[in-house]
Amino acid sequence: MSNNRPLASPRPRGILKNASYHRDSYDARPSASLDIQKEQEEQDETSPLIRPRSESLESPLTISSMPSPEDSENWDNVNTEETKSQWYLILLTLSIGGLQIAWSVELSNGSPYLLSLGISKSLLAFVWIAGPLSGTLVQPYVGIKSDRCRSPWGKRRPFIVGGALATIISLVLLAWTKEIVRNFFGLFKVDAESQIVHVVSIVWAVSFIYILDFSINTIQAAIRAFIVDNAPTHQQNDANAWASRMSGFGNILGYLSGYVNLPKYLGFFGDTQFKVLCVIAVLALGITVGISCISIKERDPRLEGTPPPQKGGVLSFFVELYRSMKRLPPQVRKV
Repeated sequence: MSNNRPLASPRPRGILKNASYHRDSYDARPSASLDIQKEQEEQDETSPLIRPRSESLESPLTISSMPSPEDSENWDNVNTEETKSQWYLILLTLSIGGLQIAWSVELSNGSPYLLSLGISKSLLAFVWIAGPLSGTLVQPYVGIKSDRCRSPWGKRRPFIVGGALATIISLVLLAWTKEIVRNFFGLFKVDAESQIVHVVSIVWAVSFIYILDFSINTIQAAIRAFIVDNAPTHQQNDANAWASRMSGFGNILGYLSGYVNLPKYLGFFGDTQFKVLCVIAVLALGITVGISCISIKERDPRLEGTPPPQKGGVLSFFVELYRSMKRLPPQVRKV
């Protein structure tokens, strides 16, 4: 009798497997998880960064539809920078070499020259504090002011040219200190060897050492920003390398020049070693700065619009600078 029993029609295994799969997977989810998922989908649809659920179902996002750096059509708003030649980078960093010649002349021959004027060795420490002092105060201030500059000549070039002119004038007036002071007092029939002439000569020389250091730090801050602004992003390392080379060439030339008996060969520049060195530094700085500023075209800063008003004056700037230095990490403070 059992043999006459009708057999159930076999169900395909694939259908049974799929049905059990869907049943098991959906039945295993608690109702709370469904509510959370629904809430997340509603939040996602309000987010501007995530596609709505309906849109994602209609047009699924695939890897091929993602923007690729190699697909120029998807990167129309990205400005590609032109790769500059090595000659461009040389002209861009050339002024660093002229600046370093001026630095090396002051550092290598400044102390002997000041001692020849009668300055005591104990006073030299007060004189040479001008370098780190001017670097601490001037360079951050020049950087901020040049960022806010909207001159048709560019952001950095006015500060480069202004600092170069101040440096040139300071070198000349420093090298001819004795002649200037003696001729001035000679108008009043004062003896050139008198005590007042001696004291005024020292004050004059020390004053122009400070002016020279402040001027050099002005042009140094502007040149560094000038290089960063005009070198393409992908060539910043090359530009820094050329700046280091120019700095090294300038230092070598400046220090080696002090070894040569310059008045013997270039007596028409001056009758002392320091005078000839200052003239060489003036010529080197003027020529290199002129070439860099003429050959490199800055972007017109007026296209950036009017900068936001600056709160406070010079004093508030240095107060804020001091506060910022106190908040620096310990590793940076050690540097």
